[in-house]
Formats: sequence, structure tokens, C-alpha cells
Amino acid sequence: MLDQEERYKEVASKAKATFSAGDYSSAVKHFSDAINLKPNYHLLYANRSACHATLKQYEEAYYDAKKCIELKPDFARGYYRKAVAELSLERYGDAVVSFEEALKLDPENSQYQQGLEEAKKLADENMFGNYQEVMNKLSTDGIVRGYLKNEDFANKLKGSQGKPKVLFELMKTDPKFMRVIHILSGIPMEEITEAMKKSVGTEYVENVEQDERKIEEELKNATLAEEEKAKGNAEYSAKNFDKALLYYDTAIKHNPKEPIYYLNKASVFIEQKKFEEALNACEIALRVAEEISPRPLQKIAKVHAKKGNCYLQMKEFDNAIKAYDTSLLEVNDPAIKKKRNECAQLKKEQEEKAYINPELAEKHREEGNKYYRDGNYIEARKQYDEAIKRSPQSAVLYVNRALTWLKVLEHAKALQDIDHSLKIDPKYIKAYAKKGNIHLQLKEFHRALLAYEKGLELDGSNKECLEGLRRTEEEMYRTPPSEDRAQKAMQDEDVRLLMNDPRVAQMLKEMRENPQGVKASNPDPFLSKAIRTLIAAGILGMR
Repeated sequence: MLDQEERYKEVASKAKATFSAGDYSSAVKHFSDAINLKPNYHLLYANRSACHATLKQYEEAYYDAKKCIELKPDFARGYYRKAVAELSLERYGDAVVSFEEALKLDPENSQYQQGLEEAKKLADENMFGNYQEVMNKLSTDGIVRGYLKNEDFANKLKGSQGKPKVLFELMKTDPKFMRVIHILSGIPMEEITEAMKKSVGTEYVENVEQDERKIEEELKNATLAEEEKAKGNAEYSAKNFDKALLYYDTAIKHNPKEPIYYLNKASVFIEQKKFEEALNACEIALRVAEEISPRPLQKIAKVHAKKGNCYLQMKEFDNAIKAYDTSLLEVNDPAIKKKRNECAQLKKEQEEKAYINPELAEKHREEGNKYYRDGNYIEARKQYDEAIKRSPQSAVLYVNRALTWLKVLEHAKALQDIDHSLKIDPKYIKAYAKKGNIHLQLKEFHRALLAYEKGLELDGSNKECLEGLRRTEEEMYRTPPSEDRAQKAMQDEDVRLLMNDPRVAQMLKEMRENPQGVKASNPDPFLSKAIRTLIAAGILGMR
């Protein structure tokens, strides 16, 4: 058995080999194994840090480098590994410090010197952070959020990313950037203002002060508008619609450039069944939204969805679907997609209802009967199809169409039509008779028995059901059991329940132990019926 030192040498050798071969994932594993054996050996952390960095696992690379330095503070390569990880994590200022520490310990190392130059360059270019960090800082200021609505300003700001000098130059030509510099650098606004007055002139600074006062006024009005909207929402929830409208109108007076307030009014009008006024409010909301830059996709989508809701209430399904589709082009919202599909279904149902005409259905049925008698089953089915569209609640028509499917041996489709017929009229004896006939043809005797017996429960003298029942019993008793029939029968829940019944299980056990054949009669009515069903299903046979 290997001792700890020998095990360490083995895993360290594997780590070195996989590292040299470029298999860095395996190298990480082997270096980790080595660390478990020698947790205070700094070089293992430095090497694993290099593997993590190559695998773009920069956080892991950073913490391994930190551990390396902790164990051996005078190890230059530990600082280098930390600097490499920091560069990849966009912590450029920290990377500068780490490279400088590495150079203190190894001043002649050209790799460290090049790294320091690169880190300084990136630190200068990103002195205010990366683009997302810059935007996060700026978004905390209401005035700058107001500036960002200006497309020209937003484009200039984006173009200055990573170029602090450009940002300072922009301040000389666009006074709005004074506030940007103030937020990003922390330099007091008064100092920036005084510096720009001396550099560019008093009038230049006064213009931006006017802009800021205007934006502050807009922010104040926007706050007041939101307060009025909240009051309106409360009244809307309480179904005080007239009061809600008053609050929404006041919100619009404070901030007429917010489309949502017009949509709030549209919601009230829909509740009041004032659909034309609701649509008019939506059109105003759309015009207001289209004037906003950048284009507010979510709000525009909401406008079209609200129009769809209005048209839906008006039962103008084509217009509603069109409005929902337009909304989905702006924003693919699953909730709106669901509404759109529900609307399409309502349209279909409306069209089907409008198409209903029992008199025309009867004419198509008679035409279908003629084609059927002539042996033209395809044309007969077409006539029955049209008759069903004209009278979808006619059980007779589904049975007629089922007979055309039977003529072309489409048993499954025939049964589907028969079942639909019985769903419409559960007392339609002819449907039970035809259902039994189909199952008899398919040698599904247990299902045939059930269909004929249900028909006879309604009319004990029905000739077709009586004759079908007789033929089924003859066929099932002379047809031997079949594994295929038995497997198919076991798909029926009634048969499965029967097979799982303890009384039936005991009976089958006794039959296996004393195989004298199966008698169809049994003193126990339940078992007698069970034997009959199992013979019909092809599970038991008669001897």
C-alpha cells in the first residue's frame, strides 16, 4: 500500500502530465487530489489557478491565486496568476496592483511588465467601470434618465465607452455630460460647473441648468401622475369606474406622455361597455407610445393587446385576432398568445353556429342516403359531412357516416362516429346495435356483448341487438382463446378490474389447479358473468 508521500508523487505526476498535454479539466482534478495530500504547498494552487484561467473559470483562478499568496507572500508568480484572473474579471485597477507586486519580487520579468502595461491601459479606458456598471450608476439619477430618452445623447454615451478622454471632451460640447462626469467621478457638481464656466462660458452652463430644471419638473409631474394613477387603480378595483376615470384624467394632465394612463382609461371604458371610447383611448395611447425613444415595445404591445380585449368583448373576432397578432409581433407574450388562440376558437364556434341549418342538413342526409344505396360511399360521406356541419347535434348523422367508414373497413373512425352519436343521444338504440356489430366484426366479443346489452336495456325486443347478441355468443364460445385478443382486452379498464378482483383471482387459481375446463354457468351470479366476460375477451376458453 502506498504511503502519503508516494500517493502525492503519483497524483502530482498525473497533474503535470495532463497539464502538459493540454487536458486542463483532468489537470484540475489531479491538482485538487494533490492539494488534499499537501494542502499547504503554494505551487499547487498556482498551477491549478493557471488551469482554471485556461478553462475560463476566472473566479476559481482568482481564489487559487489568493491562496497561493497567502501561503507564500514572496512568490512572484502567485501575484501574476492573481493579476491574470483580475484582468479577465475586468477588475483592472486590482490587476495593476497585482502586477506591480509581482514586479517588486521579479523586476526583470518582461511578461509581468507587459501585463502591467496592458492592465494600466485597460484601467484608464475603464476608469468608470464597464458599460453595464456605468449605466447602473447613471440610472440612479432621475435627470440622467431623462437625458437618456434623447437618442443623440444615448448614442454619444455609448460611443464613449472605454474612452474616458472622449467623455471629458463631450462635456465641452454637450453640457449634459457635466452631470455624467459628476455621477461617475464623484467630483462635486459645483466644481465642474465653475470649471466649465471658465473653460466654455457662463451661457453654456446656464443652458444645461435650464435643461435640468425642466427635467426635474417633469420628474415631479411624473411622480404626481403615478400617485393619481394609484388612486384610479384603487377605484377601478372597487368598480367605482367614474371616479377612476377622474383620477386617470388627472394623471394625464400631470404627464400626458405616458401611454399607460390612456390604457387605464380604456380598461374602464371596456368595463362600462363603451367600446368605441375604449378603442379611441387605445389609439391615443399608441400615438403617445410611438413618440417615445427608444421605442417602448412592451407598452406598444400592451396597447394592441388592449385593443384585442376590446374587440373580443365586441365579438369582432377578426379584429381581435389581428390586434393580438400585432401585439405578439412586438413582444411574444404567452398570455397574449393564449388569448389569441381562445379568440380564434370562439370565432370558429361562432362560424359553426352561424352555419347551422337543420333543413339543409336533412337535404344533405337524403343525398347521402342515395349515394349510399348506390354504393358510392365516398360521395355519401361528403354529404353526411356537410349535413353534420349544418346539424352537429344530430345523432343520426354520425351513425350514417359511421356506416360509410365501415364499408371501407375504417373501423376506428366508424367507432369514433358511433361514440359521438351516443354522446349526443345516450338512448339511441340503433347506435348501440351498430357499435356491437363493429366489435363483433373485430372479434372484440366482450365489447360487442356490452354494446348489445346496453341497447336491450333500452328496448328488450330490439331485433338487431337480440340477433347481434346471439351471434356474438355463438362466435365467442367456438373461438379459442388468443393471446393477441387477451392483450387487447386488457387495455379495457373493466377487464383489468375484473382480473384484479380477489374472487376472480381465486377462481382462476382453482381452475389452474383442477383444469376440468371452464363452465359458462356458475351458482355465483358475479362469477358466472365474469367467466362469460373472460371467455368473450379471449382470456378463457371452453373445453
